[in-house]
Formats: sequence, C-alpha cells, structure tokens
Amino acid sequence: MADPTRLDLVILGATGFTGLHCVPYVFKVSKEKNLTWGVAGRSEDKLKDVLEKMGKKVEADLSGIPIIITDIKDDDSLLKMAQRAKVVINCCGPYRFLGMPVVKACVTAGTNYVDVTGEPQFMETVLLEYDELAREKGIYIVNACGFDCIPSDYGLVYLQDKFDGVLNSAVTYLKVWVDGKVSGPNINYGTWHSLVYGLKHATELSELRKKLFSKRLPSFKPKLKSNTLPHRSDKVKGWILPFPGADRSVMKRTQRYLYENESKRPIQVDTFFTVRNFIEVIGIVLCFLLWSFLVKFEFGKRWLLNYPNIFTLGFFSKDETPSEETIEKQFFQITFYGEGWKEKLEDKDDEYSTPPNKQVIAQLKGKNPGYGTTCAGVVGAALMIATEKDKLPQKGGVYTPGAAFKNTTLMKYLMDNEITFEIISEKDL
Repeated sequence: MADPTRLDLVILGATGFTGLHCVPYVFKVSKEKNLTWGVAGRSEDKLKDVLEKMGKKVEADLSGIPIIITDIKDDDSLLKMAQRAKVVINCCGPYRFLGMPVVKACVTAGTNYVDVTGEPQFMETVLLEYDELAREKGIYIVNACGFDCIPSDYGLVYLQDKFDGVLNSAVTYLKVWVDGKVSGPNINYGTWHSLVYGLKHATELSELRKKLFSKRLPSFKPKLKSNTLPHRSDKVKGWILPFPGADRSVMKRTQRYLYENESKRPIQVDTFFTVRNFIEVIGIVLCFLLWSFLVKFEFGKRWLLNYPNIFTLGFFSKDETPSEETIEKQFFQITFYGEGWKEKLEDKDDEYSTPPNKQVIAQLKGKNPGYGTTCAGVVGAALMIATEKDKLPQKGGVYTPGAAFKNTTLMKYLMDNEITFEIISEKDL
C-alpha cells in the first residue's frame, strides 16, 4: 500500500536547466489532479530561487512547496529523498555519471523513477542491473521520457495502435528548425557533455547488448533496407542523414517487448533527420568525423568538452544557457512513413506471402523540443505512473516509454501541451 505521507512527484535537479522548466508542468498537473509535489537538489537557496522565479511565471505562490536537500554523491541523502517521493523525476545529467546512484536509491526505497536521458549505454545498463529488482519491488523505471525518445518511440506505438492492419516497417524523419533569428547557444551544455561521452564509449554497447539480448528476434520479410549515406527522399523535403540519437535503439527495445510479451509482430525501424541543403550535409559530416576522431584521445575529449562553441559553431556553449527567446522559437516535426498489410495473420511468427499492401504517413509536431516537449514528456510520464498505474504493464520493471505507456492517456496529455499527432494519409499500395 502506498505511503500517503510521500509526495506524489519530486523533481530532482530542479535548479538545472531542464529541471527548472519542468516546474510549471508539475505545478499545472498538481492543480488539475490534486497531487503533492516537491523539488530536490543540493542548495536550499537555489531551490528557493527556482520556486520564486517559476512562481512568478505561473502566477502563484510556490514558497510552501517542500524542498528536499540531497546530493548525488551522498547515498544516504539520495535514499532519504527517494523515500519522500512516489515518483522521482530525475533531471540530473549526464546520466552516465549521475544517474545510477539515483536509480539505486529509488529501487531501494521502492520509488518509481523517470528521466530524460538519451544515453543508450546508461539505459541498457539500468535494464540489465535493475529490471528484476524493480519487478520485485513493483516499481517502474522508465528512461528516455524527454525529446529522447517519447515523440519517436511512443509516437510509433500510438501509430501502431491506430493502423488498421499490421505494420512491417516504419521510418522516421526528424526536422528541427528555428523560427526567426536567435543568438547564443541552442541547447544546454549537458546535452553536449552526454554526446561527447556517448561517442567515446559507443563501441562498448555491443558487449552490453549481448548480455541483454542473448536471443535474436526472427528476421521478418520483407527486410527494411537502410541507406546510411546522405541522400534525398520523395518522403520529405531536403537531404536525409542517419539520426545518431537513441531513438532507434529505444524503439527496437519497445518492439522486442511487444513481440515477447504481447505477441505482436515487431516493426522494423529506422531513423533519419533532414537538413535543407548539401552545404549543411557537408558541415555536419565533417563535424561528426572530427568529433569521432578527437574523442579517441584524452586531449581531444578535453578540447570538445571545454570548447563546444568552437567545435559546434556556437550551437552549444559551456558558459551560457539558451535564452528563453531562443528555446521558444525552436520547432520540430517527425514524419512517420510506414508500410504493412491490411490483413492480420493468426500468429506473430507467421510470414506474409504477399508484399505490403498498405501505406501510412503520420506527423508529430511540437515546439521547444529541448525544454518544452522534453518537460511535457517526462512530467507526463510521471503523471501516468502516479495516476494510471493500473494501465501499466505487469507489476513493475525497467521499460521504454512506448512499452510502459501504450495503454495510458499520455498522448492526450501531450496534445494538451502543444504537441500534435496527425495521420496525413493512409492508402493501398
């Protein structure tokens, strides 16, 4: 039985850039759903400043909101923080260095956990080490609840549910743009820090996945063909490049879960992003090659971490955070292109004797992907655990957003927070 003295939601890292922007979302859902909430971090003064600043934004007195003093480096304080909460919203990254102690504290305390990480190695290590323990405690650990990777992963599961038939494959095309001129960095430094370490340790993922997924999924036909070279497509405008984020790995985990636990044919997935012209393609490719070379050396890693404004042409900065004007002018669109069959076969392992005969195109759109969609996503995820636990799978464990929230009203919550999902076309092939 849940402890009524615990706060429903606690934002850990509320003084950070993402945590700060989560406060208005938590304030809103707390009023609508009659939930209790608090903020946690190292500095009481800074947490008070956050509540005062955000209180002005939401036109409310937040001085009475509980403040929990905790330190990532102090296991006892983390455990006490976790024991005060029913769901912890962890906004303290990079998760490679700061995430695992929080997960451990939540599992020990029997507290649910969500975060906004886009770091595959961290997520898959959490799955390997804590899935069984989380099931024993009956708690939910859901990573990647921000822009990485709710729009793509949960969006695909939502499309899968709306598709009248069986999807064989889905390809996503991400487009991000700024409406008007902005100055300063576009994204907070923490994202760059995670990206650098993700590149440095990318080769370690294969060994981790061998431990996690010892059994391969069947190879379904027709096999989705992937083009990893820069190219054009008749599906979207502009030039297409493989998307280097965590979306594809998270989507594949969701599809594996649905195959193994709900007897659904797994959708083959691929993820891309689009840019306007070939000049941008050259710039991105050259930057990526340079970063990949430099992270092999300790001095190169230090250069990248210390001088992101140079190595990303001002897109990231170590000393500045994006302005409110900048983040409010950012928009994104994900186009889903899916192919499948109108007919459903009896068994998940049955093969079709005919090529796909149905096509669907859908679009998910939103604004402020880094700190609007991300905050709406992670707060929405926490809200689903707090209020719709009966709709979540099994009795706890480590999940992807698509697997955890497929039966909840998360999409409605996202649509109420400036995100749209629309099926553009559905036709026979």
